[in-house]
Amino acid sequence: MKRRQFLQFGAAGLGAAICPLGVSSGNGLSWQQSFNQSLGTRSDLLGFRGIQEEELKDDDVHVEGKIPGELNGVLYRNGPARHEIGDFRYRHWFDGDGMIQSFRLQNGKVDHHGRMIQTRKYQEEKAAGRALYPGFGSHPPDAQNVTSADELSTANISVLVHHGELLALWEAGSAHVIDERSLETKGLKHWSGESRGLPFSAHPRVEPDGTLWNFGYASSFGALILWHISANGRLLRNGVIPLEHMGMPHDFIVTSKHIVIMLPPFHFEPESGDNFLDAHHWKPERPTQLLIVDKNNFENYQYAELPAQWVFHFGNGWEDRDGMIHFDAPRATDPGTMTHFFRNIMEGRMDISPTDSIHHGYRINTKTGKVEEEALVADTLITGFPVIDHRISTRQYRQVICLGSKRTSTSASVLFDSVVKLNVESGNYDIYTYPDHLIPEEHLFVPAPGSNPEAEGWIIGTSLDYVAKQTKLSVFHANALMNGPIAVATLPYAIPFGLHGKFHQHCV
Repeated sequence: MKRRQFLQFGAAGLGAAICPLGVSSGNGLSWQQSFNQSLGTRSDLLGFRGIQEEELKDDDVHVEGKIPGELNGVLYRNGPARHEIGDFRYRHWFDGDGMIQSFRLQNGKVDHHGRMIQTRKYQEEKAAGRALYPGFGSHPPDAQNVTSADELSTANISVLVHHGELLALWEAGSAHVIDERSLETKGLKHWSGESRGLPFSAHPRVEPDGTLWNFGYASSFGALILWHISANGRLLRNGVIPLEHMGMPHDFIVTSKHIVIMLPPFHFEPESGDNFLDAHHWKPERPTQLLIVDKNNFENYQYAELPAQWVFHFGNGWEDRDGMIHFDAPRATDPGTMTHFFRNIMEGRMDISPTDSIHHGYRINTKTGKVEEEALVADTLITGFPVIDHRISTRQYRQVICLGSKRTSTSASVLFDSVVKLNVESGNYDIYTYPDHLIPEEHLFVPAPGSNPEAEGWIIGTSLDYVAKQTKLSVFHANALMNGPIAVATLPYAIPFGLHGKFHQHCV
């Protein structure tokens, strides 16, 4: 299929890329009952229970300690929040309908607002009182046919503030535009008529000057879509790269000259499963491919290979004068966290733990195609959700902020229990371990106004107190992480576990 044909017909065809191919044999009520029964004895499952409220709001969140007066802005977060409708409980965490949240920090005070994202799917299912559409790893009874990915978007993965717009990001289709103040859903984001409905990943990379790069994968077409968007929000170009084997990439790397996309051997075989997830098969005997694309010419690309591995998220990447690409990522041996753990936990089963991910550094020689990888830390530290100082995106960097757990952890939960500041050059790290009854979510680095990159600033992030049934927002001095939080804002309610967020310092 030619590029123009793909872009014109992609909106109709992408729905097939994520539509399950048959009907699940599971019983929705039994999953619901099983989870609720487990929750009665495992309170650390609280973050996966989900909510039925349309909104959560606290205009004056209780704060212990002192939030620095210079720390003004909004932490936007997104993630799956509604996991049940009627008597049907989703079979996978990634299927929950998205809730956008704002934690507004100003003059030492905090207010919180959470609002369900009004996708087409959410509105139609709410009106019907039952699940209507198939999802990533779920298939409700009598599911409707789908002709477009946007019809079943849950808008539940991440957020982006770009050129004055707040976007809720999904994976297989369009972003949703959200009002920054009211959190009202304003509609789908279409960068152009030709690219309408094409997949737009939840992890775009934004350069310091505001230039945006992204990708999307169209499994049924066996192709990757590339996006290049200017700082003023104008689509400059799309690209299409055909792939022999689609591997469900989730994140990627951008340097000054190249785009790098890791393609794990998790191959899409559409006739082999009864939902999108189960139509993928892990083939550890095959290599993981690295697709290396020239930013100035999407038709100029090459491949390199690594042993089979799985990476959810990358920290950052940069390229030196000799053409060596450097990047980092928590590296797992397989996608078991996604294929087994997040499915089992939706049924309340805790008999399978997440697959351990160890932080690695990578180097690609763009002249020879040789790739090297090495562990940056001992395998006693497990990491995930790496983030950076946004001002050095695609540039040389030294540190990432990530979640972590030590293998010696005595936490009652199998989820991450710590926040880590890792030096990717030396492998040294600072760590703060949360109290046993708190489960941390993704933490971000917020630079102090006027500071140099990766210097002064704060680390902020949410955690769930599953005993008190409250969500907390903690603030740390970035250079004194081990001393613990300097301020903690506690909500009077618990928010379901989310995925990703961004801190916007200029919207107060």
